Amino acid sequence: MQPLKLAVLSTSRIVDEFLQHLPEMPEISVQALCCRPQSEEKARSWAAQYSIPAVYTDEDACYQAGGFDAVYIGTANHLHYSAAKRALQAGYHVILEKPFTGTAAEARDLYALADAQGVMLLEAITVFYLPQFAFLQQELAKIGPVRGAMASFCARSRRYDDFLQGIWNTTFDPACQGGALNDMNVYNLHLLVGLLGMPQRAEYRASRADNGVDTAGMALLDYGIFTAAALAAKDSEGINGMTLQGPEGHLVVEGGNNALPVVYSVTGGVRGGGTRTDGPAADRFRMAYEFAAFARMIQERDTAAEAQARARTLAVMDLLDTLHAK
Repeated sequence: MQPLKLAVLSTSRIVDEFLQHLPEMPEISVQALCCRPQSEEKARSWAAQYSIPAVYTDEDACYQAGGFDAVYIGTANHLHYSAAKRALQAGYHVILEKPFTGTAAEARDLYALADAQGVMLLEAITVFYLPQFAFLQQELAKIGPVRGAMASFCARSRRYDDFLQGIWNTTFDPACQGGALNDMNVYNLHLLVGLLGMPQRAEYRASRADNGVDTAGMALLDYGIFTAAALAAKDSEGINGMTLQGPEGHLVVEGGNNALPVVYSVTGGVRGGGTRTDGPAADRFRMAYEFAAFARMIQERDTAAEAQARARTLAVMDLLDTLHAK
């Protein structure tokens, strides 16, 4: 199978990270970079560094020139919806970074457009495509009915000091859909909802700056017989990971919930006993797994896998709507 040909939209930090790991992703081939005019110098530098044939500062010109099958969008959060809509209208498959859109209604609008155009629309959320997630799914039944869950993903943003000094940036601008819930807690939510399903009720308790942005916050997900807590912060560091516990054991993630670097289960014991089973370690960059899956899904027209991915995205978007409203 030939690599999936991509155009990449934006010169953001996530795109920079993605391009740095291109050698680990033979399933894709980047054919074009598209950016704002003020970022053209950076884009041309990247194009030379990574042997990308074309650079554009106008999306329409990029899409008219073609030479690729799909568009990977890594723009600022508040631009996701409009950028994805333009790419879909141009007839391209779209891989859209998290958080998918600002609202669940926008997400459903984009999916309807993708269906009308006969193309695929996929969320770039690493969690579900990692072998460690499959391990957690496999081990979940062994711990018995879940009685408690905690997930944490906290990292002081490199832009937080700028924000404290009054320097504008999208990361801490609520008008740009910045903040801890959209940027960090979304990983916790995907992980918890992916393993536990949708909660019956949910609320968000945030630490907010003067401009209203949530620099940190905890989402409480009520599952009836237990509550899951999801903590995220962009203003402070913490111990990251996840624990799910039941009467027969517990599941553990150690490290960032976007990569699940260490996973294991402890089952079959009480009061500190039991047998530890270690999950697999990733042998590729975390984004390599999702892009390998996206390339296969698009090239094979795997509509069943796309439908599963769509259902996961819409579930979390519905949950984000609830949390933003509380």
